[in-house]
Amino acid sequence: MEPIQEFNAEHSLPGNDARLALRSDGVVCLRRAHDGEWLSLVEEGIEQALSGASENVDIVEKSGDSGRFSFSSQAWRQVDAFRQAIIESRSPDLGFSLLGTDSMNLFYDFLLIKEAGTANANTPWHQDHAYYPLHGVGVINCWTALDPIPMETALRFWAGSHREARIYQAANFAGDTDYRHARSDRPVIPDIDDDPATRILATELQPGDMLAWDSYTFHSAPGNTLNQRRAAFSINWASDAIRFHDIPCLASYRAPELTEGSSITCDKFPLVRGK
Repeated sequence: MEPIQEFNAEHSLPGNDARLALRSDGVVCLRRAHDGEWLSLVEEGIEQALSGASENVDIVEKSGDSGRFSFSSQAWRQVDAFRQAIIESRSPDLGFSLLGTDSMNLFYDFLLIKEAGTANANTPWHQDHAYYPLHGVGVINCWTALDPIPMETALRFWAGSHREARIYQAANFAGDTDYRHARSDRPVIPDIDDDPATRILATELQPGDMLAWDSYTFHSAPGNTLNQRRAAFSINWASDAIRFHDIPCLASYRAPELTEGSSITCDKFPLVRGK
């Protein structure tokens, strides 16, 4: 594996070098993107979300694991601490700087927790865009570590896999059945691990470090073999090039007022930068 290109974001927003790295590899690392106050706010939100405030929480318990693999999406609409961490922080400025667009929408937030004892809760190779009802290029996932993440549990990325903007079949995170909205007209996910021609990128993270990747970039992660929690909070931003694609998908990615080819701007996917 090779390291992900990284930039210090503690005192400044990402510049052209970071944008070029994202465009080239499909992923970039921003060190110290968020401080302790922001991390504490997210932890407050986690407590609320897992106590019932979030309407969309999934918990996967893998055979042989003693811990749980939990994830939640679109919780910002019910959890005020998440809303503050997303809207009332530097989070939009970080995303806006990387996208290089005239305007930007919040698409959704995603909380992911692999407790200790989830060695079998691996995240399969997938592209985020395979799940989205969206046309176009210009969605990034800004994924911030909440715990130390060593190489043993680090995300893996297939460098450059976003460049053709080709959408493959979606993988099921639970891993036991096909994804509920699987599309047979899309190509099967390649055998990435056994292809010697692929460049795999990874890096260890500290709390507050942020990975940002293109929605077409293939990525995966192993289960948590450590005796500590492995959690992250991600925010997905969409550029003004993105349009709604009216296809079957999870309800969290849809809004009733959107129609084929329309902008995604609405209460659920608000405009946060530009006009």
